[in-house]
Amino acid sequence: MDTVKHLIELQKIDFELMELSDLLGDLPTKVEKLIEEEESLVSEISDGKARLKEITVELHKADIDVKISQGKIDKLKDQLFLVTSNKQYDALMHEIDYLKEELDRYETRDLELMEEKSELEESLKSNELTLETLSNDLSIRKGKLEKLLDETSNQKKVLEVEREEKAKKIASNVLARYDRTRHAKSGVAVVSIENNACGGCGAGLPPQIVADIKSASGIRNCDVCTRFLYWEK
Repeated sequence: MDTVKHLIELQKIDFELMELSDLLGDLPTKVEKLIEEEESLVSEISDGKARLKEITVELHKADIDVKISQGKIDKLKDQLFLVTSNKQYDALMHEIDYLKEELDRYETRDLELMEEKSELEESLKSNELTLETLSNDLSIRKGKLEKLLDETSNQKKVLEVEREEKAKKIASNVLARYDRTRHAKSGVAVVSIENNACGGCGAGLPPQIVADIKSASGIRNCDVCTRFLYWEK
């Protein structure tokens, strides 16, 4: 009878611990997820700003390359009026064509960098707004979580100590069965019989088992759901 009594009391403590856990709900998980999202955004924004600096340097170099190439082309075009032979003319035109191709590459690169810069600036702006909203949400949820943890921490510690003391009074093999059943049955491992049936799954019980439970002669489990059974007088 004492073992059954201890199991009932242990179940009560576990119910209270479950209620404390339910009180927090998925808030800890949400807070952890928001923290991860915040860290990811901060890193992305940091990388974006670093890339923006690189683009600024590359754009400056590209602009210089464009101006140098254009200057060389203009200089060679001026020389065309001074040539005295077709050979010299062809040589200058060949060099001008090469420089025009080079200039086209520089201008293309310049446009690509400007486009990347524009897209990056838009992305940074969007990410910074998202980060601001996320950080505000995180701050509120953190506050709620800290408040709940503060309110429940002492109560949880007391219950955990009580559970440890109560568990010591139960044989290790019985306690192991209790824990397995509790985890498998949504936290409910000990139930009273109701109308000669298991109060957990509703399975009918033989009259002799019911009589044994009522007389508290040993530990009985439901053959269907394995929960521990007792008679609530």
